[in-house]
This record gives sequence, C-alpha cells and structure tokens, in this order.
Amino acid sequence: MPPAPRASLATLTVLPSQQSPQLRQATFPPLGSNLKVLLVWPRFPPSFWGFEGVLEMLPEAAMTPPLGLITVAALCPPEWTLRLLDHAFDEIRDDDLRWADLVLISAMHAQRADAVDVCRRARAVGTRTFVGGPWASSDPDAVQLEADHVMVGEAEEAFAAIALALEQGTAQALYRVDDKPDMSRSPIPRFDLLRRNMYTSMPVQFSRGCPFQCEFCDIITIYGRKPRLKSSAQLIAELDLLRTLGWRNEVFIVDDNFIGNSKHALQLAIDLAAWGDKHKRPFSFYTEASIDLADRPELMAAMVEANFMYVFIGIESPSADALKESKKFQNLRKDSLQQVRVIQESGLWVLAGFIVGFDSDDETIFERQREFIERASIAWAMAGMLQAPPTTALHARMKREGRLNEASLAITNFSAPNFETVLPLPLLLGGLSKLLFWLYEPKAFFDRAFRSLEIWRTRPTQKPPALPLSYNLRLLAASMWTQGVRSSYRRAYWEFLWNLIRKYAFDETRMWMGVMILLSAHHFLIYAREVADELEQECRALKTQTAAVLA
Repeated sequence: MPPAPRASLATLTVLPSQQSPQLRQATFPPLGSNLKVLLVWPRFPPSFWGFEGVLEMLPEAAMTPPLGLITVAALCPPEWTLRLLDHAFDEIRDDDLRWADLVLISAMHAQRADAVDVCRRARAVGTRTFVGGPWASSDPDAVQLEADHVMVGEAEEAFAAIALALEQGTAQALYRVDDKPDMSRSPIPRFDLLRRNMYTSMPVQFSRGCPFQCEFCDIITIYGRKPRLKSSAQLIAELDLLRTLGWRNEVFIVDDNFIGNSKHALQLAIDLAAWGDKHKRPFSFYTEASIDLADRPELMAAMVEANFMYVFIGIESPSADALKESKKFQNLRKDSLQQVRVIQESGLWVLAGFIVGFDSDDETIFERQREFIERASIAWAMAGMLQAPPTTALHARMKREGRLNEASLAITNFSAPNFETVLPLPLLLGGLSKLLFWLYEPKAFFDRAFRSLEIWRTRPTQKPPALPLSYNLRLLAASMWTQGVRSSYRRAYWEFLWNLIRKYAFDETRMWMGVMILLSAHHFLIYAREVADELEQECRALKTQTAAVLA
C-alpha cells in the first residue's frame, strides 16, 4: 500500500471549536507518528433495507461493509496500525477502545445512537474520537457534543494534512472541507481490513453527486450537483483487488445516481463487460439510478452486457403535484409506469422507493401508491414518510415556514415526519400503515414478485454469482425450515417456490432472482407488518389525545 501523500491545508477550511462557544472546548496533545487507530462502523437499527430476516438464514452477518471507512483507511499514513470493527457483528470491548490512540468513526444519520454510545465509551477510557461521514456532514454541531474531532465534507484531499495535525498536536475540534475532491485521486479502499466472509455484497463507488434538485435530498447538498467520477481503470483496479482477495458474490456500485453522468456510465459499463468477459464474470452488479435510465437504451444494454442484474429507482410518487412540489422534474418528463416497464424489459429488475407526506398529498395517495406499485410489479417497494434532512432545501423551507420540528428524533422513513404536515398526522400514519399492510400481505407480495419475474427480460450475458454448491444447499435447507415449516406464510412460500421451479427451473438467472425474492420475504413480510402495527398504534394514540383535548 503506497503511503498517503502529505497534503497541505490549502483546500481545507479549519473552524476552531471556539466558533461554537456552546460546544465543549479542549486542547489536544500530539498523538505521535505510530498511532493505533480503531475504525468503527456503528450498528444500524432494524431497517427496510437491512434484510435482518434474511440474515437469519445466511452464514453472513451484514449486507455491505463501510466503504467510506475503508476509503479513509487507505488515506491513513502507512505508519499507523489500523483495526476495523463492524458493530453489526463485532463486539466493541473497552479493551479495544483502550488499545487505540484514536477511535475513527464514520456514521450515517440512522447510526447516530450507536455512534454516540461508542464516543462516550471511548471518552470514559480516555481515548480520543474522530467522527466523519454523512451524519457529521449534515449535523456537525450535534456530533461535536460527543466527539473530540469532527469532519464535515469529503476526506480525499484533506485527510493527510489532518493526520499530520493529529500526530503533531495541532488538530482542531472541527474541520470543514468545502471543496469537492477530485475522484480520480481517490485511493483503492482497504478491502483487506474487512472480514469479507461476513458480508453478502461488496461496495465500490464510481461517482459522487447528482445533477438533479429534489427538495428532500441531502445527496446534492453534501456531495454536490456536478457528478465527480473515477476512471474505468480505477474502478476495475478495485474489482481486480476484490477478485484477487477471493470475492465471488455481488458487487454494489453505491452511486446515488449511477447515470448522473450518463456518457461516462456508458463507457464504464462497456469496459466492465470487457473485463467480465476476460475473467469469466466473477461478479454480478447492482446500483441506483434515476428513472430517465429508461431513455438510454444503449446504456441499459451495456449494463446488462456487463452483468448488472437489478437497479433501484427513486420513483417517489405517482402524483404529478407531489413531484412538481419536490422539484423532482426528471420523473415528470414521461409516464413513470411505462418507464419502469422499459427498464424491466431491457433486462434490469427494478426495485424502488416511494414517499407519502408531500403537501399536495390527500387521503387518496395511499391507494394510488398501491395501485402504481402493483401495476409496475415492483416486489421490493419501500414506501415511507417524507422527512426533511438537515442541509436540504425542504429542511430550509420547513424552518422558514415555522413547520420544522427541530426536536424530532426521526431516524427512518417510517418515523413521523420531522415537520408539520398538511395531511393530518393521524391520517398520514394510518394511511402508511394500511399501504404497508397491503403491499406485504403474503399473497399480494408473492403474486407481485412472480409477475416481476415474468416481466423481466433477462439476457444470456446475465449470470448469477457462482457460489459453491455447499453454500446453496445450506441456504436452501435454512429457508425450507425457517420459511417453509416455521413461518406463518408457509403456504404462500411453497406455492411461490413450486411455481418458480415449474416455470424457471432451467432459467439460471430468473431462478437465482426468484430465490432471492423468496428469502427476502422473511424480512419484508415480518418487518413491514411490525412497522404497520407500530404506525397504527401511534395513530390510535394521537386520536385518543385529540379526543381528550376536545373533551
């Protein structure tokens, strides 16, 4: 691993802690040049995309590792000793915290409770903490209350200088990197630090940023609206390393909009196809893209040729008024249902996100969402509440209108919105509860899922991961016992499995996707019902409170 360059602070804006007098102030002694650094990825609470129910049946313990954290690890000086703990499955002991000179944490907003706990535990044993990532970038004041050092922004062009300051005792409490780094200088992540056998897929990143202006999105405020990209050679070098390390499962290209720069995405897909041909397609890929992917047949064909299997699309709403209100204009150019069908028939299986709670939404939105999802045959449909994350235009508008609830503890899209909604909250909570119940009632889910396989037009170039036969047999046995014998939906399970075998036994790709869908049922059917019940309970409580006030 080549040493990280010792960059200057030329592109770095340093904000000393004295600029926030309400926050804890401290002086920091030098840590020396041979730091022992513990990199920590905090635990997520259960979530829609956490697939906790599926993981019960898998030998792996988490879906994907922390790409940001292992990218920062690649920026660390070679003299530093690094250890990585993923709190999804690793125990974090006080002895681990005492071992370290510095605990380096990256966290998303949903991970903040566990990140705070790790910071407090490290402080209790006298170990310094440094927090970066999306949570720090969107809410640095809150993070500064818990961490010794906080970094706002992206690390590539600044971290070498920060590392030197930590060593020499000149490090500040708050760093703000306003410039967006050149992705062509981003290092190969330290995949070697990971317990790779504990994950179902490996992440790589091609680009950051998105050209659109969706009001509720913090991607464009944190990473910018001008996509910044790696070269094909860079990304392929990362894939070569993963292949050398023995990885043979899925690879997630984590870009928030893979086609933000569609010209370069096309070239990457072409290059990935050639690389896959050379190496007998060791991986299958999946990613996220905007719905205008449907308008790019050459790009979709190249993605399928490169062995992309499926894609997440942010559809959000069938309501044109909601899309206009949120400035999601790219979803208004054509009929969204038809665009989904084009993508499916071009060879990419579609999963999608949907949102309720826009100002223009009325009581009909829940049935309209259900009807769209059913007609589009989207098996994995995340329908959740609109939230106003810090830094977004929606957050600013809600604050300006006096509607922002700054005390909100919402961490997921199933929490009550962090602002005052136009649709009365009991109706919103109750409506989302019904929508989730409708979508993830076993028969409705499996019927929709089977239609998704029938609509999906696979191509001969698409091949599932070549996992060992022993792995597949173990997984099948776990599924039949957990789902086919012990679950409450076992009748629907066997019906789906029988139809899958009957129709697609000799279609390797559809069979693989069908088994993935079958396994996913043990997460979605259970988690969606739990959330629906919680929303309904909250709805009843609000109605009771309202009745008491009126009485």
